[in-house]
Amino acid sequence: MKILLLGYSNLARKRLLPFFKKRKINVSIASLSYKKKIKNISKQYNSYDFALKNSDADLVYISLPNALHFKWAFKALKLRYHVVVDKPLCDSVYELNKLIDLSYKNKKLIAEATFFNYHSQFNTLIKHIDNFDDIKKIKCNFTIPMPAQNSLLRSKTFKGGVLMDMGPYASSVARFFLNEKILSKKVLTYVNKNNLITSLKFLIRYKSKTYSGCFKFGGIYKNELNIYEKDNILTLDRVFSPPSNQVLKLTVRSKKKIINYNINKDDCFGNFFTDVCKRIKKRDYYFFINQMKFDNNFRNKILKEK
Repeated sequence: MKILLLGYSNLARKRLLPFFKKRKINVSIASLSYKKKIKNISKQYNSYDFALKNSDADLVYISLPNALHFKWAFKALKLRYHVVVDKPLCDSVYELNKLIDLSYKNKKLIAEATFFNYHSQFNTLIKHIDNFDDIKKIKCNFTIPMPAQNSLLRSKTFKGGVLMDMGPYASSVARFFLNEKILSKKVLTYVNKNNLITSLKFLIRYKSKTYSGCFKFGGIYKNELNIYEKDNILTLDRVFSPPSNQVLKLTVRSKKKIINYNINKDDCFGNFFTDVCKRIKKRDYYFFINQMKFDNNFRNKILKEK
């Protein structure tokens, strides 16, 4: 597997490239902003178009600002590459369907890199849930300190904001645990002076469950998922961005006791990308399509106030 990486983002430097290096995967990088020589890669380009037209890669990984995801994913699929894109894959249902249609036409994999659920802590959580039908309530809180003024997260031009950056997490939780019809919803968003959503709070009522969330720029760091059963509350910390170099924990609270289960160090991106490679090898190119449809629809229809 040879990879062409479009973009030299912080995520690429901190998570993607260390994994590729560890696995001795052949990587080339195209970056418009980074002019210095990048060490330990096969080729370096200063043009995305030139890289796509001249690379011998099998897969293109797009790690660019959100506003550029659709454009370059479409171009890469059109040139018959397999494609993985940082979340969110794209903005609208229309864009998603265009990518899916091209994926089917050219028999190439397309996937959104929302991979927190590939950490062993998530598997441990699921093993401790007796029955998904017994879940009464789910609560999420993902709050980060306000990003710097020049951060892409606060750029309307590059489609930053909470709904785009954190919406895939909120959508994924609903996809994993909630399969009932939505009876009602209450969504509150805060929009800054640049008309960018910096806070999203919601309460969604299902037939037998409720799902509430707070996803926010600005405040004390929180990164927590709580699952409420009849007799237990299960809690994961660092759930949406689990570090690969730390022992994490699952906390199970009941009326009588609190039990902490240590979760060994694990690389959720590495597990996700290994799964991607296995599916390409098996020609299972369309595995990720239904989950991308659900997440895109949930983000665009359910998590909007109107």
